[in-house]
Amino acid sequence: MSDPVLDLLNKNAISYSISGRDYVIKCLNPEHDDKNPSFRIDRVSGAAHCFSCGFKTNIFKYFGVFTNPVPIRIAVLKQKLAELKVTSGLDLPTGWTPYTKPFRGIGVPTLRKFEAFYTNQVEKLLDRIVFPVKDITGKTVVFVGRHTLSNGNPRYINYPSGVQMPLYPCHLPSNYRSMVLVEGVFDMLNLYDKGMENVVCCFGTNTLQNNTKQKLLPFRAQGVTHIYILFDGDDAGAKAAKELKPLLEQEEFIVEIIKLPDGVDPGELDKSDIDSIREYVTK
Repeated sequence: MSDPVLDLLNKNAISYSISGRDYVIKCLNPEHDDKNPSFRIDRVSGAAHCFSCGFKTNIFKYFGVFTNPVPIRIAVLKQKLAELKVTSGLDLPTGWTPYTKPFRGIGVPTLRKFEAFYTNQVEKLLDRIVFPVKDITGKTVVFVGRHTLSNGNPRYINYPSGVQMPLYPCHLPSNYRSMVLVEGVFDMLNLYDKGMENVVCCFGTNTLQNNTKQKLLPFRAQGVTHIYILFDGDDAGAKAAKELKPLLEQEEFIVEIIKLPDGVDPGELDKSDIDSIREYVTK
């Protein structure tokens, strides 16, 4: 397989060492006298970062090479995904029936798209609208059930419990290079129902603190480069977004936080609000 990053280093007579998935060279920042090389270059994408002075660039852009290395990286990531072991997923619970009426303002086509159902034969899922959550291989890893009563307790359950939640949904339409990250499944459903197809939920603000790289891998493989964080408009949402942003940037995404007014969450936005956000993130 060709190595355009290495070719570029050799062409410019730049000495390097290899560390993990990176080439390491002296920093290209002219203001940094880098006596102990700390400038790391991703061997596939060319994304480069000096961990000493903070200088960031892309090696292709730096040397005026405008061929896009992203397809190369996507091919590598897709190969990694293909190597994942596909095992059988969870079966639908007994007595399940597709959900065929709107729920909390979410239209039937959207509920059908995400395979919403109910069952009267599984005690833990009684009186709940249930969604099968699938990983990138198409395997159902957990069922998420929301109580149909506003005062139902608990409001949400995962069945079975204790499952490490993936980002949901794992697949985006092929024409998107950005995604909007929200906290809850009904935040996602509301935005999707009103026209935002590149929205993904993380099932709570803490679920990306662990295994961040693995959870983001499916989206890298799909060519996503930008992530917009759209959490609840309260202190907890703002704090979580601020803490999450550097973790996503560490995985080489371009990240922006979209702040909502105090007390507003994405699940309450109307179509005009969502149209404005959609226009902004797809500009």
